[in-house]
Order: sequence, then structure tokens, then C-alpha cells
Amino acid sequence: MPDRDTSDKQGRPSGSHKKNRLADSDSPYLLKHADNPVDWYEWGPEALKKAKKENKLIFLSIGYAACHWCNELEKECFDHQDFADVINKRYVSVKVDREQRPDLDQIYMQAAVAITGRGGWPNNVFLTPDLHPVYASGFQKREVFKQLLVRVDDYWKQNSEELTKTGEKLSASLKSFMERGGSFERIDNLDMDPIRSQMDLKYGGFGEASKFPVTSILEFLLTEGADDDFLKTTLDNMAKGGMFDHVGGGFHRYSVDRQWQTPHFEKMLYDNALLASLYARASLLIKEPEYGYVARRTLEFIDRELSNPDGGFLSSLDADSDGKEGKFYTWTLEQINTITGDAGFAGDYGITDTGNIVETVVTNQGTEQVMTGQNVLRLTGYDRHRESLWKLFERRSKRTRPPLDDKVVSAWHALAVSAFARAGVWLNEPEMIKRAEKGARFTLEKLGYSRTWRSGKSSGEATLNDLAFSAMAFWDLFETTGKNEYLESALRYVDHARKHYGAGDGGYYLVRRKPYLIARPRVASDNPVPNAAAVLARVDLRLSTAMGEPGRTADAAKTAAHLIGISGGASLFSGESMILHRETSAGPVEVVYAFAVNETDKNRWLASGVTRQWGVVRIPLGADMLDRALARGRYPAEKTTAYVCLDNRCLSPSATPEDISVKLKNLETEKKQL
Repeated sequence: MPDRDTSDKQGRPSGSHKKNRLADSDSPYLLKHADNPVDWYEWGPEALKKAKKENKLIFLSIGYAACHWCNELEKECFDHQDFADVINKRYVSVKVDREQRPDLDQIYMQAAVAITGRGGWPNNVFLTPDLHPVYASGFQKREVFKQLLVRVDDYWKQNSEELTKTGEKLSASLKSFMERGGSFERIDNLDMDPIRSQMDLKYGGFGEASKFPVTSILEFLLTEGADDDFLKTTLDNMAKGGMFDHVGGGFHRYSVDRQWQTPHFEKMLYDNALLASLYARASLLIKEPEYGYVARRTLEFIDRELSNPDGGFLSSLDADSDGKEGKFYTWTLEQINTITGDAGFAGDYGITDTGNIVETVVTNQGTEQVMTGQNVLRLTGYDRHRESLWKLFERRSKRTRPPLDDKVVSAWHALAVSAFARAGVWLNEPEMIKRAEKGARFTLEKLGYSRTWRSGKSSGEATLNDLAFSAMAFWDLFETTGKNEYLESALRYVDHARKHYGAGDGGYYLVRRKPYLIARPRVASDNPVPNAAAVLARVDLRLSTAMGEPGRTADAAKTAAHLIGISGGASLFSGESMILHRETSAGPVEVVYAFAVNETDKNRWLASGVTRQWGVVRIPLGADMLDRALARGRYPAEKTTAYVCLDNRCLSPSATPEDISVKLKNLETEKKQL
């Protein structure tokens, strides 16, 4: 795409007009649009009342800060006066950050899919004054978009009654679909054929086009142990291809091709947190050191580039810098050779003179792909050339950095806390655990039950994602440290979500009841983060064991049946529900740790309890809130001892970490002896 031009702004250069209402927003994405001549509103009563009063359609535009095509649309259309003259006269224009309002994003993305047959961002939906969707569009060239705006408005003026009925019908359909619930019978066996049919056995991942890191399914397969060849192919190719940032660590959003070669360059906190956790666990269970390397580099990236001084984890890095997608991350062959002075580097990282990536250019006639001469690093050899990577990192640090979305989203922040806590144990990195605890303090002291935090203040009410992922983060830290405050916090967040977001049939809503919503979406699947209802139930299952409250186990099983019933069984988007299903079906196995006061090797003990077995709950003793029966006769302990138990009936005590692993591996045989 060309750089922003100012030649057709009727003498008004970009940013010279007054700032619009978005200047008061706490969203970096909305602030990007504060200089637009478009008369933007935020979602709320002011805009919605204006639309009703003036009988105008609402132009609802939803995007996010790291979205490449959202930024391109702003440059192509919203920043131009001639475009603003068309839209301001005809519409009430509302800008929404999907990360602040995932409820609106889900509702109107589903509407866009229903209207156009596809989805994606930016998502521009035309609504009646009563908020019913009637038309949708993504990125468009400016002249095409202006003509579209005029045509839709003309149609509304001439056929408002017909269009209103069409919108009402679509809204009713959306409400029925998004609020669907019911009670379902438990499914004893999950039919994996729908997932196997989409496995790319050659390159890993799912499908044969763009590849996304479907982490919950991969986590399921890691524990299930059903297809290690496929799992390793996927993990290897994600880590070696262009989706992994070999220079700075961390993963880009997705691969645009089947082979994991060329990424879409934005970097999201949630992807990196989930993948760091996956690779750290895989390094422990599959005994693959390279996966530990990938996890460490990813967490180093998060701590270095997606953290604030207070301990918060930040949302994302843009795909663009200097107005060009991926410019920060790509290299010419000449640059590589000059900077590294390493004759073998180019060959081991797939660098060519013509470049190994193409650029998509949008014209009025369509799209074209052009070779760029630029390269993204892909590990094709066996030598990582670490000194050369460091030289490239130092040189890259002098480039214009991609814009940072510096808001803290509670749910994503919590995923990062979990990743640091888990990897701290699995990789035996105590500093990671300290970083996780710093993040937990940020949740307790600054986020609470809020959705986001930025510039010293929190805003927005928590979604189920925020509460469930925070609860899991607190549980992970309890499991790591044994501290009572984390167990208490996990319990508090779970019970708050159960009270205010539960649907009563095992299902959960994404948000509490709110005004100005045509539907109240339920949480039914993974996309792109794990299913929060399943995550919440998994924490509840653990609390049931730790607190001695069996009713929570029954509730978790009810949620498992509900979610598997909603999805119709196994699918690419039911990974977290499948994990919950396996855990509730297996029944909890307790590994209870009585640590001696002077124990210096806690991580090795805790890591020995990590197994490819469903339903294992790891409980370090010492917290005041634990079921007293767990500690009776075991704690305090002069010498560290662990107990592998089923329903509070325990095998012989384990005096070494290795013995825990043996007992867990032989548990099916041992069950008969209890």
C-alpha cells in the first residue's frame, strides 16, 4: 500500500482539523482515529439516540490496533475529507475496539458472516437506528466505499420499512443462535474424525491454506498422546518457519501459507502466552529441548516488549512500521551478509536475493502479488547462528518499531501470568515465577473485575474471559507457590463468574446483561483464545479437590456436557471443552506435596507431577483454605514427601520426585490396589 497521501484533502493536510470525540478514549485503536475528519462516536447512548432522532443508519466500524487492514482502511478512507463529507452527512459513525467490547465484536461479526458469507477485520456493519444489522463490508478502496455509502443510504431512505424488517429478522436469528443453550447428555467417547480429517500430516496444523496456532487442540493432543508425529510436525514447523521471530523471539499472529513460511506480522499477547505454555509443557513431556528454547525466547519477548513497569502485560504489536507491513522484521540478502558476516547464515535461514516473501497490492482491478526482495527468517538448517541473530537483533532495534497497543486486557494479561507461572516450574526458571507473581499483583491491585487498564486507570466491566483466565492464573500460582492468597483469589473469581455469568444449564454468557445489545452471546467455543466457560469449570474442578467441595466437580461435569453438546462433539474449536470433558470423565487424581521448610528443589518435585494423564490436580500443602483432610498427618513435614491419591485414598508416600512419575504412570494398575 502507498504511504498516506494528502493531495486530495481539499487543502487540509492530515491531522490539521479538530480532533473528534475519540480523543477522549482510553483505547489506542480509537485514538488512532481521533484525527480523522469522520465524525466518530464511541458506542453508547449519545450516538444511538442521535441515530433514532435523525432516523439515520449507524455505520459501525470494528477493528483493533494491531490489525493491518484496519490501519490501511484508516489511511485509505477515514483520514480523508472527501470520504468524511460523504459519511458525515448520511450516517452516525461509531468506532469500536473489539478488544474492549468483545460482545459487540462477536454479535456483529456473526452478522457480517450471515450477510456476506465471510468475516474478518475491519468489520463495517450498517445498522438500523434500533441496532439491527442490514449490510456489512470489509476493506474497500475509497471511491468504491464512497459509492457504497451513498447507495446504502439511498436505499434506506426509500425502503426503510423493508430494511427494518430484514434487520429485525436477522437480529432475531442471531439472538436465537448466540443465546442457544439447553441440557445435554454426557458423551462417553469423543469422535476425533472431524479433527483428524483436517490435520495436515505433511506440514502440521489444520487445513491447507492460512494456518493459525490452534493451541487448545494441540494441548489436548499433547495430553492425549494419540498422535505425537502430527504434534511434533506442527510444533517443529511453527517454530522453524517464519511465524516464529528468530531474531527477537515470540510468534506472529498466523501463517499466510500452508508451510508456516510467511507470517501475518502482528504479534498478539494471547498467542504468545498460549504458545509459550504449550512449548514449555511439550519440552517437559516429549523431552524435546528445542521446545524449551522456543518457550524461553517467547517469554523473553513478552517480558521485554509487552510489559509495563507495574507488572501488566500489554496487548499487541502492530504488523506495520513506517507505513509498511512487516518492515521491522524483514531483510535483504545484502543486509544479512553485511550485518552478520556469516557465510552460512543465509542458507540456514532461507534468505535469497529475490526475497522469500511477496507483497499483496490492492488496486481497483483486484489484488496482485509482487516479489519484494525482502526475506523473513526461516530455520532450514541445523545451526541457529546465535551470535549472528544477536547482531541482527541489535541492528533491528535501531529501526522504527511497530506501534504498541499498551492497554492491558485482563484476560490476555492472565494468560501471560499463567504462562510464566507454568514455565517457571516446567523449565525450572524461578525468575519466571517471580514475574508471574508481579503480574498477579497487577490483577489484584489495578484490574480487579475490570476489562482493561491503561494510563493509570481501569475501565469496562470484566467479561467471562477476564474472570476465567484470571482464576486459572491464580490457581497456577497457587500450584506453583502454595500461597493462600492465590487459592483465595482463584475461588473468589470463580464464584463471581458463577453468580453473574452462569446461564443455569451448565453454560455461561460472555458478559453480564447490558443495554444496547441485540443478543447476549454465550461462550461456546475456542476462538482465538480458549473457551472461557471450560477454563472456569477446569478451575472449579481443581477447587473441588483442594477445598473438599464435591458439588463443584458435579458442576464442572455439567458444563463439560453442555459445551460438548453445543459443539456437537469434537471440533477444531472445542479443544478446551474436550480437555474439560476428559478431566471430568477421568475423575481427579491428587498429587499432594508436603514440602519441608528448607526444600530448595520445589520445581523438580512439582514438574514430576506433570504427566500425560487426565485429571491430575497438584496441591502443595500449607494454605489455610485447603481441605483439612489433605494435610492431616502430613504437614508440616520435616522431609519433603508427596502423596498420589484417588478420592483421598493414597498410594504409599513418595520420597523422591522420580517416584511420583512412576506412580502416575502406573496409576491404572495401582487403582486396583486401593
